[in-house]
Amino acid sequence: MTSLLRSVGIMAYRLSPEHRARLGTFAGEVLRLLSASRRRITLENLRRAFPDNTPKWLEATARASYRNLGTTLVELLTFPHITPSEARAMIDMHGTEQIEEEVRKGRGVILVSGHFGNWELLAFAFPLYTNIPTSVIVAPQSNKYAEQYLHWYRSRTGNRMIPMDRAARAIVERLRSAEAIALLADQAATADRDVFVPFFGTLAATYEAPATLTLKLNAPMFTAFAVREADGRYSVEFRRIPHEDLSPDKDGITELTRRHVAALEDAIRERPDLWAWQHRRWKHIHKG
Repeated sequence: MTSLLRSVGIMAYRLSPEHRARLGTFAGEVLRLLSASRRRITLENLRRAFPDNTPKWLEATARASYRNLGTTLVELLTFPHITPSEARAMIDMHGTEQIEEEVRKGRGVILVSGHFGNWELLAFAFPLYTNIPTSVIVAPQSNKYAEQYLHWYRSRTGNRMIPMDRAARAIVERLRSAEAIALLADQAATADRDVFVPFFGTLAATYEAPATLTLKLNAPMFTAFAVREADGRYSVEFRRIPHEDLSPDKDGITELTRRHVAALEDAIRERPDLWAWQHRRWKHIHKG
């Protein structure tokens, strides 16, 4: 597995940006054809989020979403080979100075994003724009060799990886040490332990951990999404999610979760082609 990943990564790295984009489109089409059930989920999700759009638009956006997945995968596989200057050339980041200011004050920060644009590049390049020690919460992979390989090149720019199933204590320690915690919070959470907030007009089970940590540790929360531009490069704007008016109770946690999910929804409405619609985001029904 790792040999195959390395080989594809070397090939992708050596391609011109135009041919790399074509490879990403091909990889996305392969992903689309691999699973009929995922294609169905993708269209169902788009139909739920954009009920007034035409079937032609829904199908075109579904295909574009798969192209984004393929492009993200191809670019991810180049990470063992690209230099820091090449990585910076792929992405422009704005708003990092406000994060650095919080860290200078001795406060840890929480960076929340989603499976949007190239979320892997967003995390990979963040240390190239700041000197903030950053830990990324990651989901364990079923293949241990693929996990080791991913861990190695995700860490090349200085990030540390924290497995999701062993994250709680490490997150608290690093926030109290004025470090950054980066995580994705856009997939379906548990129906009984997390919170339900609106997402495209329907209540969706959403992880409460980012809001809980923000409110209980007074750690500022920022959102950021890597938007792919017409030339293939990415632009990112870090935006603070205000929480000073909220208390660290269930109501406050639910409201802060609603706020960062609303920021994600705004980004998706701007570029629905860049979000991963293949996940069953609304699989839990709210019974309250």
